[in-house]
Amino acid sequence: MSWAAYITNLETGKGRCKYAAIYGKQGGVWAESIDKSLFQPSAEEVAAATKAVVNQDMNVMGTGLTMGGVKFTCLRMEPDILICQGKGDNKDYSLVIAISNQACIIGLNPDADTKTAQVRDAVEVIQVYLKGAGY
Repeated sequence: MSWAAYITNLETGKGRCKYAAIYGKQGGVWAESIDKSLFQPSAEEVAAATKAVVNQDMNVMGTGLTMGGVKFTCLRMEPDILICQGKGDNKDYSLVIAISNQACIIGLNPDADTKTAQVRDAVEVIQVYLKGAGY
C-alpha cells in the first residue's frame, strides 16, 4: 500500500476526513490530501504540533494550537494523540493529530455532522497500523 492509499482511506472511510496527511516526525510530507483548498498547515505548524504531542506538552491545552490559519482549542491530550476543535469560515473543525513511531498523522473535518470521535477513530486506526508496521 502506498502512502497515498492511507490518505484515501482517511478521506473515504468512517471518519470522512476532508483533509488528511502523514508527515515524518523529522518533517517532510509523506502523503496528504490532493485538495488543499480547505486546509493547508505549514511545516512549522506541523512541527510544533508534533513536538507538543511527542513531549506531552500540556501548555497547548491553555494556549491552543494554530494550524492552516485556524485557531484550535485543544480538548484532550493523551499519549501520542491530541484532539482539537476550531472555528473558521462558519465551520466547526475537528482536528486529530496522532503520532506513530516515525510519523505524524493528521485528520480534519469541518462538518458539524461528523463528530470528532469519528475523525479520531479513523486516524487512530492508521496510527495503530503504522506503529505495528514499525512506522
